[in-house]
Amino acid sequence: METTFVHARRTAFIRRAMIAIVVNPAAGNGRARKIANDVLHALRHRNEVFEFATTSRGDETHQVARALEGHARCIVVVGGDGSVHHVARALVSAPRRVPLAIVAAGTGNDFVKSLGTPAHDVRAMTQCIERAQVRSIDVGLIDGTPFVNAAGLGFDVAVLELMQRAPLPWLGGTASYVVTALRALLGYRGFDASLRTRIVSESAGSAPTADAAWQERIGHFTHLMTVFANGRHFGGAFRIAPNAQLDDGMLDVIDIGALAPWRRPAVFLRAVQGNHERSHAVRSHFGTEFTLHCETPPMYEADGELYRAQSNTITVTLRPSALDIIV
Repeated sequence: METTFVHARRTAFIRRAMIAIVVNPAAGNGRARKIANDVLHALRHRNEVFEFATTSRGDETHQVARALEGHARCIVVVGGDGSVHHVARALVSAPRRVPLAIVAAGTGNDFVKSLGTPAHDVRAMTQCIERAQVRSIDVGLIDGTPFVNAAGLGFDVAVLELMQRAPLPWLGGTASYVVTALRALLGYRGFDASLRTRIVSESAGSAPTADAAWQERIGHFTHLMTVFANGRHFGGAFRIAPNAQLDDGMLDVIDIGALAPWRRPAVFLRAVQGNHERSHAVRSHFGTEFTLHCETPPMYEADGELYRAQSNTITVTLRPSALDIIV
């Protein structure tokens, strides 16, 4: 049986596809190890399948490079959002275009919620891999760092930092994030910044135009959180950008301004259902390029991974249709 990778721009026929499984054995409190074995056994009878296991945080980029050197024609990542992030980083900068399949084995798995693939079902996902139909999605870049789901500054960074300093290992990933967020919610002071956006349209779905204008859509003031969203879900439990699309050529911006501490829980509870944009403190719009100027180089997160900005000014851009995903 032939494995055929179908792409909008090309179709490649492969008698026995060389498939690389990149697995983070620690993901999902160790569940990823067993899931990767199941994927390997399901695929190996029709394909050449090799496993590349990570040995440290962020090692997925190195493992993808090894797989591509070995002529892999498809990368299957078994892990959570962090693993997907690092694999995608490697693929968007790779010398050749290779599709990515995602088998969810993390704790939050936000990205696959927007993608809509059967990522939690090994049998269904291996069938998708063998069917090999590809969807091209956009990739955002924040301060030069690629992200596929969302990137942000402010409260979400504070929560991730607190999770690293004071982890709650007895809770699952989503529960741990929510509980940590509640612990940090009342005391977080916010951050001061100005945001400029290249506005492409006032209505979702319109095509970007070459003469899109820069606008000071969100001026200099205190922000609780600013999120640049490609996907809709965030933090395991929140529909942070309910109208975002992975392939519309735009990023959605959700900015939550300074709020009195006692008002914050209501806004975050609304975000679980995606109704937070009704709050007067929440501003949302979309565009293709953004400039955020802070008082000092801030920390930011990309797909839940923490980074330090290179300078006071952060640029966020979009690469349309930059990554191929098996669906």
